[in-house]
Amino acid sequence: MENYKGDYYNPETFEKTEIETKIPNYLVTHIKESLDKLEEHFVTPILINPEDTSVVFGVMNNENKLKYRIVITPTLSN
Repeated sequence: MENYKGDYYNPETFEKTEIETKIPNYLVTHIKESLDKLEEHFVTPILINPEDTSVVFGVMNNENKLKYRIVITPTLSN
């Protein structure tokens, strides 16, 4: 099973690196496709939090106001 990968830009140096999450690619893709079907809302680009490799979606309304924040966080197993 392939994990989701995304680009991360360092806010200080603007250096681009690729981050691999512990979240399956099919899960992120399926959620993104489902969110894209929302009417009167649009989904922000996918962001990856480099601290915990969570995947973050924003859902905005037509007035460009963030209405919802959806986060997929991997569980940490010992």
